[in-house]
Amino acid sequence: MKRSEHIRALQEEYARQRAADEADMERRIAEVYEKIPKIQKLRSESAELALSAMRSILTQQSLEQRESLAKSMKRQGQGINAEIRELLEKAGFPEDQMEMRYRCSKCRDTGYVGEAPSRFCECFEARLKRRQYEDGSMAGTDEQNFQKFDASRIPAENGQLEQMVSLRKMCEEYADRFPNTDFRNLLLTGKGGLGKTFLLNSIFERVTSRGCTAVRITAFRMFEAMRQQHVGNDEDFDGFSSLIEAPLLLIDDLGSEPMMRNITVEYLFTLLNERGAAKRHTVIATNLTPVELKERYGERVASRLLDKTTCRTVQLKGKDLRSL
Repeated sequence: MKRSEHIRALQEEYARQRAADEADMERRIAEVYEKIPKIQKLRSESAELALSAMRSILTQQSLEQRESLAKSMKRQGQGINAEIRELLEKAGFPEDQMEMRYRCSKCRDTGYVGEAPSRFCECFEARLKRRQYEDGSMAGTDEQNFQKFDASRIPAENGQLEQMVSLRKMCEEYADRFPNTDFRNLLLTGKGGLGKTFLLNSIFERVTSRGCTAVRITAFRMFEAMRQQHVGNDEDFDGFSSLIEAPLLLIDDLGSEPMMRNITVEYLFTLLNERGAAKRHTVIATNLTPVELKERYGERVASRLLDKTTCRTVQLKGKDLRSL
């Protein structure tokens, strides 16, 4: 999918979200009206007051008279609003019960900021980058998140259940505290089917649901971004830069990407080195052991992947959960 197609799809997504937000606000207003009918009357009075005042202002000849009417209208409006807030508080409603609740206060969920010509908001750019560089085959976070963790599917023998429960807690704390985590990076290693991807996706879901920016990508898609950067035949391509600049980057299945001369190792080193220098967070899941990572990528890359001062390395063990 081209960048322009992603933009159109995301614009439609924002429009649907605004419609859903407006419907939610209307539902909350109806709930208030049902419980406190007086508030509906007060809001009608406020609207009529504003309309009447505007009509009166337009009929006044002098600036002094217009300003006097405007001040009077403002005082009356403030009085009505104060009474509404008091009624809401007494009934146990939050102060913003009858207001739009925006996910992004900068663009008010439009995706755009600034006067004409407007530009994409940071929230829009972040979501656009995720759409462009996430692999469409990656599992949806509606199915892989901390709430979906099912301990009953994990064998208890050899400590596998105990380890996974502990790892779930550690990863959840990491996601909840991001970016103020105890360790900046996390490396999940172990054979396939042990739950590495589940934990990675769960971290991504929790961090993004908190409003933080994260980019989740498979190693193969990461390689494609590297290759495109190396070839340099698309002036608009900024995929590799997006990986470097993401506040949180999650790479799944490292080691499954092609090994191409002058690209794979060199660009992976650049990615890890630049992110480390900027103190950005990185979570990686791989089927390779630390020894195999060193053999595949060399000492320079391995030293950054396995840096004990910034990275928590965890090796998962046990039976393949997908075969149970």
